[in-house]
Amino acid sequence: MNKQLFIKAGLIIVFCWNLMSCNSFNGFTSSKDSLEILVVREDGVSNTNFQIFKNYFFLPQKTITETELTGELYNLFDIIHINEKDFSEYFKGYANIIFLSTKDLFSVKNGQERWGKDQIVFHFSIDSLGKEDDIQRETEKLINKIKDAEIDRRIINYKGRAQKEIIDFIKKEFTSTISLPNSFSIVDTMDNFIDVRRDFETGTHRFIITEVANSDYNQKPLLINAINIVSKENIQGEFAGSFAQIDDTHANVYIEEINNKKETLIEFRGLWKIENDPAPMGGPVLGYIIQDVDLKKSFLIAFYIFAPGEDKASHLVEAEAICKSFFKF
Repeated sequence: MNKQLFIKAGLIIVFCWNLMSCNSFNGFTSSKDSLEILVVREDGVSNTNFQIFKNYFFLPQKTITETELTGELYNLFDIIHINEKDFSEYFKGYANIIFLSTKDLFSVKNGQERWGKDQIVFHFSIDSLGKEDDIQRETEKLINKIKDAEIDRRIINYKGRAQKEIIDFIKKEFTSTISLPNSFSIVDTMDNFIDVRRDFETGTHRFIITEVANSDYNQKPLLINAINIVSKENIQGEFAGSFAQIDDTHANVYIEEINNKKETLIEFRGLWKIENDPAPMGGPVLGYIIQDVDLKKSFLIAFYIFAPGEDKASHLVEAEAICKSFFKF
């Protein structure tokens, strides 16, 4: 009798577990890379509209040495396309999934289905009568929406994980906080200044937060000069007299003003390199000038990436998430 009860109890437990897990993905997938996007093409999407979508579902990495040297643009995301009939358990582990359809309007809706933690699922419909310009506009909005979701995902995942001494210093000096992996350590601190570094197997991440003089940083020469002053004083090469600088002569510096009720935010992206050093050391730099609306104070946060020979996509997203967490929370 006890044996029969035991077997029945076991069956009930298994049944309940299956009910609880019916909306979860427990199989295998080709990737869980958060910078890969699976696009599932549903029936009815014409070849013409699908090709237009593919052309504009592209977010260029800014700025990277490879683009500056060759002129070739690199997508921030890796895109995988499949047909709806091929969508199966194997694909449900992707971090980002887009179901692409054709209807009588453009729309983006959050998917009700989820197969993994922090998964992003969107249903994107193309207006069947939409012109190429319309499809381009809505498609570019979609890929930027996914990038913003990935930034927020990293900010949330890193929140509260930074070393205590970093959290305490930033709170004290800048009345702010930052979402940061525990692997970052302090290089140096002063009043209204912190220099933080992470070394990994193939390179280094480094970011500096400091107060800077109030100025019109939408003017590129003033912005580059402010960054270079900080770089020259704090990031030196192996040889005496060598230091990091942004050079806008041979590489673009992108500037974008971001509206905010409390601050003026100026985003910049460029390339840094070590001057006066025979070793070709350099990489992307990304950061922000943060100004009070009444210009009482201005702060610079600059994130330097050194990862030779690697695709810079994940490094650029990491830098953006860490920098934005400084003024988002």
